[in-house]
Amino acid sequence: MKKKTLATKIGAALMSAVLAVSMAACGNDGGSQGNSSQGSSSQEGSQSESGNQDSGESSGDSGENSGEASGDPSGSEDAGEGEASGDGENQAGGAVVLHEPKDLGGRTIKIGLWWDEYWDSNYQTLEDVTAAGGSYSNSETMQMKLDKIREIESRWNCKIEWVNLGWDGIMESINTSITAGTPDCDIYMTDPQFGIPAVLNGYAQKISGFAPADSDILNDNVVLTPFSVLGSDEYLMCTSDNYTIPTGAAFMAYNADMLDSLNLEAPEKLAERGEWTWEKFAEYALACTRDTDGDGNTDTYGYGTVWTDTVSAFLASNNAAIANSATEGLSDSKTVEVFNFLDRLYNVDGSARPYDNDDWDYQLNGIFQGQVAFSMVKPYQLIDQAGNIDFEIHVCPLPVGTSGDGSQTPVMLVNSYFIPIGVEDSESVYLVFEEMQNWFDGDTYYRDDPEWFESAFANLEQVELGYQEGAKTNDDLWHSIDSNGAVGEVWYGIFVNKDMTVSQAIESKKQVLQDTLDAATALIK
Repeated sequence: MKKKTLATKIGAALMSAVLAVSMAACGNDGGSQGNSSQGSSSQEGSQSESGNQDSGESSGDSGENSGEASGDPSGSEDAGEGEASGDGENQAGGAVVLHEPKDLGGRTIKIGLWWDEYWDSNYQTLEDVTAAGGSYSNSETMQMKLDKIREIESRWNCKIEWVNLGWDGIMESINTSITAGTPDCDIYMTDPQFGIPAVLNGYAQKISGFAPADSDILNDNVVLTPFSVLGSDEYLMCTSDNYTIPTGAAFMAYNADMLDSLNLEAPEKLAERGEWTWEKFAEYALACTRDTDGDGNTDTYGYGTVWTDTVSAFLASNNAAIANSATEGLSDSKTVEVFNFLDRLYNVDGSARPYDNDDWDYQLNGIFQGQVAFSMVKPYQLIDQAGNIDFEIHVCPLPVGTSGDGSQTPVMLVNSYFIPIGVEDSESVYLVFEEMQNWFDGDTYYRDDPEWFESAFANLEQVELGYQEGAKTNDDLWHSIDSNGAVGEVWYGIFVNKDMTVSQAIESKKQVLQDTLDAATALIK
């Protein structure tokens, strides 16, 4: 059995608080909030318990390695002994109703995604998985999944099949087969960048139309949780483990060695005293912007990352939102404050790394190359880059904006599922899927393995901070909903082309965004 670390014990103690906050954000309060990815212009490349990650990328953000919380999202294979061992620490997550099965006559229920999965009707043993090229991090939980499939097949007289459509293929399938009235799959897993548009285009069935009144998704959310889009939690569903451990959260990070060398106090300590504000952040960013070799060129900047993460982070730090309701928030006074502050960093102080290089990785990885002091990062980046740096990176709360209160971080990057229009007997499809995702039989101890997430952080205090900040995720889905690119044009006008003021850029694009929201909300009513 794996030994539990002190960090794991801290994480376990914090999980209940994290879950309570994030479940509310995910739509468990009747649809008043949402919790999803900001829908970056990239493939999320999430990784399964079987350890396979899609390697392709589209333009934009690099692949997110979020993984299933029951295993090790790093894809490393366990030697055969899982951490879950029935040692008395197990606890049920709540009642999960086992519904009366229906004879489905051997029907194959297909679930579309963009990588290979290995717990369906094609695999019965761990040897079957490895023979097919799969891997797993926890042999006990992987076998539990395989056993659950056999049980469901027997109860419902059906087959279950994960269908790897590829990254481009799954989007094509959604956009063509559903509109033709003959969906290729009974369920689609989606990244927010194409899952949310699918909802807004009317491709998804309403959850209330197929989920029984006593289903998990409409009650305890031990297994599945509604995923809100513009206040509606009627279409997308996510596995509840995504919110127990915030593997998809975005964090403010900094080069701890750089700050130490400049005798700057750790930001998280300032935050404890209520002193970590935009003004203090601007001071730190300016102090870290330096010509270190005396050649007249700036070698390190105070802040830098991809523009989508920057906008999402500073909106959250000021309690601002661009697209979390039917009314555009681009022209809201809190949003204007955000762009004015960013204008100070980029165009006045010059303490933010110039955005004159459109190479996404160049912008994304500046902190790991020692070229920026502060950046927004996700756990997978901290883990992937750990062996490539010779300095410590710590996380801290977002600096609190003029109108902020420190209660928010950007939306969490997670995948979701929907049942498309045109699928017959969608109630049975849902119930089979609910039973399948409840492979842990309500005992969330087996599902929630925090080891991968906790490995992203430098020490136990950082682990605790990671859980606390990860629980603050907000519901602004601007990047998935802004199909006309209004926010991007605002960014480029102010910070790249520099041919517009903040007020000019926002004024020119606010109606474009409102038109997009009007069209979107009309489709989901």
